[in-house]
Amino acid sequence: MNNKIEKLIDEAVAKIIERSGSPEKIKKLQEKHNVKIHFIPKRYRIFGGILQSMNIQFGNFIEVLMTLLIENDGHYKIITDYSGKKNNSFELSSKNDALIDNYITRCQTENINLDIEFPKLLKNIVLNKDGQTIKFNHDIDLLFKNIKTDKFYYMECKYNDDHDTGKFVDINRKFIKTYAYLVKELNIENSDELMPILFFFTNKKMKENDYIPEKSNIYRGKTFFEKFLKIEYAEIDKYLLNLSENPKTIKSFKNLYDKIINI
Repeated sequence: MNNKIEKLIDEAVAKIIERSGSPEKIKKLQEKHNVKIHFIPKRYRIFGGILQSMNIQFGNFIEVLMTLLIENDGHYKIITDYSGKKNNSFELSSKNDALIDNYITRCQTENINLDIEFPKLLKNIVLNKDGQTIKFNHDIDLLFKNIKTDKFYYMECKYNDDHDTGKFVDINRKFIKTYAYLVKELNIENSDELMPILFFFTNKKMKENDYIPEKSNIYRGKTFFEKFLKIEYAEIDKYLLNLSENPKTIKSFKNLYDKIINI
């Protein structure tokens, strides 16, 4: 794999470590552990808390990595006003809110053809984007557009398809409602102008998705890379498998450890 891509992956790791070990995060952990009675020294508890936070944030690492890879490809522009931000202010029409909830219920209770019904839903969301609205603060994993065609792509990033049944429903509902928020925010006039993508970094498939059509709107690892990026998925996958023992990664964690231990 070329050095440029390795640098991008290392940059993604560095960003996660930097965020997790920021002065603000350390200060919060200090305040938390100052009032805790424990036999483990406070500095070790703080370091352990940061490691635990990073473990939980592994999905964020995938999000950062995919942002860097898409940006590096040269065919796309990341919409930085929304991408990676956790408190975007959006509006959703009451009609679309009800429309999406009804669609989820139909998927749970009827044997519908997703390849027909999902595109129909997206078209109806565009048609019903105006009217009485409900306001939300909402996160967007990744929003980018093709530089040549100006077509937008909204991507919900997950590491693995391993969610339990209850959470799986919520993921899909959130995914569709986020599409509706963006339709309103970007003033989309045609459903072809904005494509929603549910992305899993690994190729693992736990079960059939009963809400989103697999062929058109779900991409698992290799399939996304083949359609959107010039780099091979296998190269990225191989590098990531050895990332934790990479000398650069070990050095970054040692520096973080030294920073905490010397508080």
